[in-house]
Amino acid sequence: MGDAQTVSNIDAPAGLRLSNAWVAREFNGRGGIKAGVIDLNTEFDVQATGALFLNSSFGIGPDFAQSGGNGPSIFPTTGLGMVGWWMPGGHWQIKAGLFEGTPGDPAYPGRTSFSFKDDEGALLVAEARNQLTPNFSVGVGAWRYTSSFDAIDPMRGRLSGNSGFYAIADGLLYADPAGENTGLSGWLRAGLADARINPIANSIGGGFVYTGPFGRMADQAGIAFTRVQFGQPARLAAGGGLAETTFEASYSFNINDRLTLQPDLQYVISPSGEPTVGHALVVGSRIIATW
Repeated sequence: MGDAQTVSNIDAPAGLRLSNAWVAREFNGRGGIKAGVIDLNTEFDVQATGALFLNSSFGIGPDFAQSGGNGPSIFPTTGLGMVGWWMPGGHWQIKAGLFEGTPGDPAYPGRTSFSFKDDEGALLVAEARNQLTPNFSVGVGAWRYTSSFDAIDPMRGRLSGNSGFYAIADGLLYADPAGENTGLSGWLRAGLADARINPIANSIGGGFVYTGPFGRMADQAGIAFTRVQFGQPARLAAGGGLAETTFEASYSFNINDRLTLQPDLQYVISPSGEPTVGHALVVGSRIIATW
């Protein structure tokens, strides 16, 4: 494909890894703390409606996912972390997290490895969300690494301040009276990253998912888009174009309680922003078995 956003969110090096192992405690229903091996994307930058789609950018945003020496603590390589949350009232929730700066071992991507090394630093994350209705929320978040990174422009050496921001609106837009938990949901997300260090300077994505189409209450149908824009340093270094845009259409067909078939169609415009590469049509399917 040669795309920057990855059309399959389970694309990863082979290996057997420990992805989650944590303990948590709540305090009077108003706050809590969690510590251990944590997937950052289960706590921060969560796009619940986007979970239907197969493109990686509909999970954690691509501006955030690209960051760090081995990515943040997300699939397929998670690391040690600590998360605290507080609910001050008025449907607000505030979270803060501290994670390994470089989860795993970049030299051995299939291994499970944990360490807090001085030269790797740490990743700090904070997010605030307001649950406007029981089924719709808006939120903003920020992240920053404490260590320095090589600049894309080698003339600038190593730089500190690798950081970014994101904003999300996500939830139910229309409740179908035909059944519980059916109807139309949608989301919109935008994010920024330090273009001196990260190839993707900003991104925007969103889409719609209908649960219960054609009277089939367990099925889901959705359409979505994501667009990333590459920063000037990355464009100068690679001699590439400005942006990459992907559209996706997907249908999750529930065969029975244990088996789901999900045909999927994606169209990628200017993979990795390379103007000499043709647009790509990706046709595929995913089979999901549960037990």
